[in-house]
Amino acid sequence: MTALQFGSLDDKLKGYSAGVALLLESAGPVSDAFIHSDGTRDLLSGPVGSGKTTACVKRALLRATQQPPLLQRRPDRRLQRVYRLTVYRQTYAQLWGTTIKSWCKVLDPAKGIGRLVGSSPRPAQYTLDFEDSHGPIHLEVNFLAWGDDADPDDLGGTESTDAYLNELPTLREDLFINLGRTVGRFPNRGEIGLPPDDLTIPYGAIFADANAPEPDSYVYRDFWSPEKPAGYRHFQQPGGFHPEAENLKAVGRAYYHQQAEANKHRPWWIKIKIHHKPGYNRETDVIYPDFDDDVHVSHQPLAAYDVLPVLVGFDGGATPAAAFMQELADGTLRILAEVVIKRGDEFDLARGCQVVMAQPRFRGCEFIGFCDPAMDAGADMTLGSMRARLEKELGIRIRCAISNDPETRHAPIRRKIEKGKRLLLVDAINAPTIRRALAGTYQYHTTRGTGDRGHAVKNPDSHVIEAAEYAAMQGGTEAARLRVADRVRQREQRRQQAQQQGRYSPL
Repeated sequence: MTALQFGSLDDKLKGYSAGVALLLESAGPVSDAFIHSDGTRDLLSGPVGSGKTTACVKRALLRATQQPPLLQRRPDRRLQRVYRLTVYRQTYAQLWGTTIKSWCKVLDPAKGIGRLVGSSPRPAQYTLDFEDSHGPIHLEVNFLAWGDDADPDDLGGTESTDAYLNELPTLREDLFINLGRTVGRFPNRGEIGLPPDDLTIPYGAIFADANAPEPDSYVYRDFWSPEKPAGYRHFQQPGGFHPEAENLKAVGRAYYHQQAEANKHRPWWIKIKIHHKPGYNRETDVIYPDFDDDVHVSHQPLAAYDVLPVLVGFDGGATPAAAFMQELADGTLRILAEVVIKRGDEFDLARGCQVVMAQPRFRGCEFIGFCDPAMDAGADMTLGSMRARLEKELGIRIRCAISNDPETRHAPIRRKIEKGKRLLLVDAINAPTIRRALAGTYQYHTTRGTGDRGHAVKNPDSHVIEAAEYAAMQGGTEAARLRVADRVRQREQRRQQAQQQGRYSPL
């Protein structure tokens, strides 16, 4: 681990344990990479106790030392570097209760390191002047809250070098969007001599920390998803029980065991805060609780095999969807692609499917479709059913699935992932909505105040995962299970009939 140096601060930092820790790069390689990143949209995520906040403080201090100096010299003719950071939390109670407290634990004003001005529940400002071998540095940190009633137009007069969003999933997306026009404004490019038209020099960054987000949040979309925008970087620490978990020298492995034991009746909390997997920060009755994003997701496009049929599931209605999959000989179900139509009909769905079916990886494959039985409604009418019209457009045979009973639909995929099984693999690039649904957006509707479970909640992700369920019911493993169950049922019927007639032969 390489030591960091901050010039005149070094001797003061060596006087207390948190200061000594600051002189070391970080808690692990992921944190190190985040601290030294020059990205303009960076997120450090990890479980509780992984040193995320401390890493963000270190990044800010390091950025201050790397800031280009002002062209205008000080009265003593020396060149000075000036770095202004704006730090946000949702409320001032959170800001003073955790963020400022964590900041001052690392850069402690009581130890003569900087000065903190302000009081709760109001904004605060921390300033620090120090020197290194390249000259004087002025660090200014403004702590602000961004509540539910905040107006993005209020950011109009805010100018800073960088912005730090502490606990990003708790902050509104409009803050993240509008901060882009405030960073890189103080000092501006002209004041530090950066060419105005040079796009190769990044200047003005938004960086953040987070626990695992909810799978339907903008944080998941912009940083976890393969669809994340260009320039967005995600530094993801391992979970607390992972062999390569970070910051263990500070908190110890026992810390996570104690947290898990204290919250064993809250599996949703353990999933997010310790295992560091996307989920909901509340008790939610998800339909696939055994889904593991680290185990059941491929971040590389999955190949299709022309010796196996491609099962295509369809869900109808005004928001139709399709899911493409194959089942391997070992029973692994590979979800290869999806088509999601936000608003349209079977003809819009057919066009989307034709694009997928024309991909080179599907060359030579046979496609077999299975749809929601409700799509066969109107088969006796002049225009036929939605199933028949879709079948004609695609030129493949589409059968009705064996059932649209919810629990019957859920069972095949559940059996692929229950008790740690690894018999499901989702292509994160080509089936992101299915991945998100499995991660938790596909959930039961529960009656408030009771444990009564109803049908699945209808949302933008539910249609395509239901399409996947219709196809999964037709896989070889599931078909074999149904055949066995059918034979057992027939044998039991013959046994009962024979007993009623007074004679029975097992043969």
